[in-house]
Amino acid sequence: MFGNFPLELVSNIISVIIIVIIIARFINYKKKVAVIDGLYHLEEQNKLTPEDKQFISKNLAEYEVLHVKQIAFNKLMYPAFILVAGIFFVFFDFANAMIHINILVVAYIYLYIKKIHYKNYIDLLKGIKI
Repeated sequence: MFGNFPLELVSNIISVIIIVIIIARFINYKKKVAVIDGLYHLEEQNKLTPEDKQFISKNLAEYEVLHVKQIAFNKLMYPAFILVAGIFFVFFDFANAMIHINILVVAYIYLYIKKIHYKNYIDLLKGIKI
């Protein structure tokens, strides 16, 4: 049954799944930025509660750790992406290899977006004076 299943279709399905994950991550990012924006407005009105200040400091520390971990993970994955791309070129002809490399490109974009989101959270939280 799966013997006639085209490998390019599997590659495209994986890429679409990663794109859906990117879109979900962006929606989640927008929600978190809205919360931080609300904290900005509270800070402008000098209405930050101790719980808000604790939330800011806790999330700032958490996102700094996540950002460092994401940078380290990205540095680990770059050579892995190159290795997988080389494997694609060895086992497939050029046209098919380029189709499968689409997965790597989309995965790279996902990792980069994740790193940018953490950095933006940190910058936004540091902008609130507690």
